[in-house]
Amino acid sequence: MLLANTTYRCADDENTIDCNSAAKQMLGRWEGASNYTQPSSARGVTQKFAIDVTSVDGCMFYGISSFEDSFTTFSITGTIDKYGWVDFRETEYANNDGDYTDCPSSGNSWSNPCNRWPYIRYKPGNKFENARFRSDAFVLNGSFKMQGGWSSSVGGTFNLTKI
Repeated sequence: MLLANTTYRCADDENTIDCNSAAKQMLGRWEGASNYTQPSSARGVTQKFAIDVTSVDGCMFYGISSFEDSFTTFSITGTIDKYGWVDFRETEYANNDGDYTDCPSSGNSWSNPCNRWPYIRYKPGNKFENARFRSDAFVLNGSFKMQGGWSSSVGGTFNLTKI
């Protein structure tokens, strides 16, 4: 069984792009917001953030994500496919300000506050996906989610505009 957007991505050959060129157009600063839909304690929260894309290699791009309300920043790695779909992930700390790592831990269970909102937001691994690259508007709208473990319930939508 194929997912609907997977079928759509593969079926539209006449609307392919040069992903190398698109990745180069990603260079620069993008600003916007994450809109949380889960967990329920985060539902309705909007967090302003930015990505600074500093380098490209083929269809891949690299940079830093930063937040209006934190000094924690992450290194990001992203890709653009030939259909213009953009995905990127916060892979590791660029600057660890302790939002997650200095949380007062109380063991390795769900009752540990470090494994819940808002601390878990600052754990590496957030994946931003399902955004379509368009060079005429330089706007990305997609979804995001944390990956695995205690953090898998954190997610929502995002929007970014190139500045």
